[in-house]
Amino acid sequence: MNPNYKIGDLHTDESFAIQKIVTDRYMEENNISPVILNPYQIHPYYTIPHELLSNLQSKKTGQIDCLVLHSLETIERFNYIYPEKWLELCGYFNGIISVATQTPVRKYEAR
Repeated sequence: MNPNYKIGDLHTDESFAIQKIVTDRYMEENNISPVILNPYQIHPYYTIPHELLSNLQSKKTGQIDCLVLHSLETIERFNYIYPEKWLELCGYFNGIISVATQTPVRKYEAR
């Protein structure tokens, strides 16, 4: 999830809350459980792609079933600036799931 990503004209705090709600709901409905790579992390999700990559590298895990993203737009900047790291990150997962469409989600739709 990306705390700096804005959905439409919503504030970043509202956008982040929507990302979390929509992503959590998708994971619950599809029986996807988060993989905790770092037992000291506060949340079961990552907001910093570098940290996710670092934890994957240090754990030397095999392939994980899927990386669940709110949308590809939430990772777009990281992908643009660090395309090689994005490819390496993707290599740890069997698939990448984007749970939202490219159309903005309104607060009432995320309930």
